[in-house]
Amino acid sequence: MSVFRPSQAYRADLDIRLGAGRLPSWIRPPAEGAAPNSAAWLVVMPRRAGKTWLAQGVADLRAAGGIVPAGGTVRVDLRSSASVRRTGLGCLTGADAQPPVREGRLVIVDEPALARPGGPGVPPEVLAEGLQRVGETGATAMVLATPAESALLAPHLGPDARKDILRPPVLDAGESERMAARAPQWAPALVEWLRQAEPGWLHTPFLLELVLHTAEERPALRDEPEALLRAAVEVAEDRHEYIQQWFHNGLGEQHRAALRAGRWRAAGLPVALPAADQPAPGARRYGPAPGAEDRQDEVRGGAPLADDPVLARHLPEVLRVHHISDLHHGGRLSSLVDSKDPTQAGHRIATVAGAGTALDSYLDHVRQLAAQGRAPHLVVVTGDVVDRPSDTHGAIARGWLDTLAGLLAPHRDLRPDDPRVLLVGGNHDVSWDLALDPSPQARHRWFASNFAGLPHPDLQLADPRARRLYVGYRGVGLRFALLGSAESGGEAARDEDRELLRGFRERYLAAAGGTREAGPGADTGTDTGTGGGTAADTGTAAGSDSGPGGAGGADVAAVVRDFERHDPGVIARGVLDRLAPERGYVTVAALHHPLSPVPAVEVAPYSGVVNAGQAKRALAAARTSLVLHGHTHLGFAAAERLLGSGPAWTVRIAGAPALASRETEERNGYNELFVSREGGAHTLAVRTVRLDGGQWTPGEVFAFRPGAADERDLAELCADGRP
Repeated sequence: MSVFRPSQAYRADLDIRLGAGRLPSWIRPPAEGAAPNSAAWLVVMPRRAGKTWLAQGVADLRAAGGIVPAGGTVRVDLRSSASVRRTGLGCLTGADAQPPVREGRLVIVDEPALARPGGPGVPPEVLAEGLQRVGETGATAMVLATPAESALLAPHLGPDARKDILRPPVLDAGESERMAARAPQWAPALVEWLRQAEPGWLHTPFLLELVLHTAEERPALRDEPEALLRAAVEVAEDRHEYIQQWFHNGLGEQHRAALRAGRWRAAGLPVALPAADQPAPGARRYGPAPGAEDRQDEVRGGAPLADDPVLARHLPEVLRVHHISDLHHGGRLSSLVDSKDPTQAGHRIATVAGAGTALDSYLDHVRQLAAQGRAPHLVVVTGDVVDRPSDTHGAIARGWLDTLAGLLAPHRDLRPDDPRVLLVGGNHDVSWDLALDPSPQARHRWFASNFAGLPHPDLQLADPRARRLYVGYRGVGLRFALLGSAESGGEAARDEDRELLRGFRERYLAAAGGTREAGPGADTGTDTGTGGGTAADTGTAAGSDSGPGGAGGADVAAVVRDFERHDPGVIARGVLDRLAPERGYVTVAALHHPLSPVPAVEVAPYSGVVNAGQAKRALAAARTSLVLHGHTHLGFAAAERLLGSGPAWTVRIAGAPALASRETEERNGYNELFVSREGGAHTLAVRTVRLDGGQWTPGEVFAFRPGAADERDLAELCADGRP
């Protein structure tokens, strides 16, 4: 037989708060029949917090006498007309009858059944008038109300009503130990772990008993506390409708809006919370005093609603993603100090002033965010990681990314093996000296080798069906589509250059006596087994081979590098054909080249994606909410909707400034993406952060629902039922 059952009927011997004659100080005034300052004491508790047990416990104490003066107690449930008739308290629902109570009696309204605007139930002003009539008889009234009911009723109870609001505190050590004592072999150890690691489960008797009940049913999980808590959340939802009752039924719209806004604000976004319900000066309060935080999201003694552990799974911390692009490791980087003095003295002065590159500054910025609890959880890099492929630059870039990965914040919805840094290559990441190799994929092998282990579009693979496309985060309900738009990067612009390369190849093979196989490396005089790059960059053996006229591998590579190039953006048709929606996920795509023209003029061939129209149609059909890109070194945001191509769906596009390159006409920066989840629904927000005078300064926020036509203010999106 189970000793833990979260929803069982009241038993005094199991009452860890008021059982065995205990009377906590926070409930003593109404239990003793003390007169309130207004028409009634108002005990504010969320659903599933033990209101019924509290009412019965107080009634039992008053009936027993001793600790409190013996006195009659009348309990009424205003949802039930039978309960109202039985108690004769029709005055609480608008009847003219005189309340049949007298001095010394305590009237407990267990369920006030208050009418929300336009809905059924007891109008709050009617209940307030009835409570006043009860008080006029000399009896004491106590209403057990949810936060939503309190918000409706309190304004009608009089100017001193705030002094009569009581909020039960979280369970103290003695109360938790009394519940754990029912299973002394294992429960005390679990309760102690909860106190140290997950104290939110000790907020109410229901939550604690829920965990212990789950551990009792599934003893194998007692040694896996994280799995145990996940199972407890499932039980709360499946058997007890916890979110429906606690969040949707028990809270008012202003409370839900405050909780949503609080999540955004914790992520660093400036969204205003609803007006706070501040306590009146000199207000009486039993239990721990409240903090200075907004009282809209507080119902327990100093414990915010936001700390509820089941809610934390339903409305978790906002996921923070940094979208960075155009790092150009090994290239011309923006300096933090413009030092024009080349002497040692100038160098020392610049060092004191904080000399370094924008790459250094960004890492310091992320460290500062980490100290504030706002470091990104994920990073998406949309190309031009290096300025040109070389093993030296690649090692520096990989080390920099590894350092960044070590600064990322944990998130409850991310698994330990979830990738935290995602890459797509750019045109500068392509090995140009291999662009004329018989294998079109040869130019991408260096990038794949240097950044092995980090998810990327696998352009080194010939078959688009074999390439990585989606990276999903199941707990978040988020996936990224990694699109390789630099597929044809480094194409020779003139056919004459192709013929020139063919001649070099024939002479090179002839010098080798025809014994060297014409593999990919031999075709260009480059040893592709090292992962790409030029022979001169990688120091491969090919550089020492020489043919007639000194046409060795290094010579071939040098000539190839000097060819006039096209760097078109193009996404393989076979990849676009694989794009598809997936239920339960919000989709973000990442590529290097822009899908749409940006507000800057560049006279250059193939500066965008040549099959952008096909890509947009495929992305919209796959219900892609946002497309991230780089390449233009320009911060850019847009919304596009194709007409007549299926159900209306708006795709947002966000281009990132160059993170560190000096080759830009605007300040360096990055994009910040925020993903908020509420159950299975998502809201996204994007803003650009720029390096301005040595400080990383955020810009305007664009917030939207996936696919919705319009952007909305975050405060508006926090309200109920907004599309």
